[in-house]
Amino acid sequence: MNRMFAGVLVTASLGAMGCSGAGSTGAGTDARSRSAPLSVSDARGRLREADQAMSDASAKAGSAQGFAEFLAEDAVMLVDGEYALKGRDAIRAWLTAHPLEQGGTVHWEPVRWDVSADGTLGYSVGHSTVDAAGATAKSLGRYISTWKQQPDGAWRVAVTVRNAAKTPMTPPAGFAPSHTLPAAAPRTLAKDAVLAEAKAADSAFSEQSTKEGMGKAFIAYAAEDAVLLGGAAGLFGREAIAQAYTPFTLDKIDLRWEPVLGDAAASGDLAYTVGRAVATGKNAEGKPETDYVKYLTVWRRQADGQWRYVTDGGNSNPGPQGP
Repeated sequence: MNRMFAGVLVTASLGAMGCSGAGSTGAGTDARSRSAPLSVSDARGRLREADQAMSDASAKAGSAQGFAEFLAEDAVMLVDGEYALKGRDAIRAWLTAHPLEQGGTVHWEPVRWDVSADGTLGYSVGHSTVDAAGATAKSLGRYISTWKQQPDGAWRVAVTVRNAAKTPMTPPAGFAPSHTLPAAAPRTLAKDAVLAEAKAADSAFSEQSTKEGMGKAFIAYAAEDAVLLGGAAGLFGREAIAQAYTPFTLDKIDLRWEPVLGDAAASGDLAYTVGRAVATGKNAEGKPETDYVKYLTVWRRQADGQWRYVTDGGNSNPGPQGP
């Protein structure tokens, strides 16, 4: 079990080298955004427009400029093999040394995007492509980004995880790009209280993994319409997740984790957690091996009041600290 394999097990992350977008030049900055609350449908549309604007800006100006301009000041980026990059300046510096475009032009496209009931928190999941001049092959990736609406109405990325991939994500026919299941009863809570609920769900999720195996835990805590980055085309829906995760029994891998960071919507229906994980198993020679991972999980409160993840992804950590 190598480090990247552990990352796949924790978060089903088989890729992503792009992100999603919103920001100073993106959707949500016009007068309509600031004058009155938007409907959930309109808020979803603005987030999608912002995602596109971020991709366009990165294609035009490069990721160190175009991508970074859409980040929140305290944004977090999870990249493979390093502890989490924290803050827009730190991420910009990393992108200057490791540009997403890799000498070509980067584009990305979400396959799932959604927002909270109050339109203040959102997320996107998708794939990216880097086209290099004269190249016969494209570089691909997959990503998850969480978004926060700013006081001026602009959407900015709060946390993003990106990994390499060999194929794009391809939703099955009829899979909706946004949440269509019955919603949880409306409520208004302090954001800290909502985040505490999501962290408690995350901790219970980990506890089930340590007692019954990560396969059973990932199936039990998946929302019916959850999307994961793993698989040849992505994993869309609980049934697909069950098929992929059933083999990961407790005798094969001991996976446990803890949430460290996060945020939530005051509408009490959407939150995200960022944390660290430890995977213990055996390598190809049958010897014990321990791997460290950092992750991002997006949670939605279901109609029955239970918190379930709607997407999850991560990558390797150099050690047990972090994320």
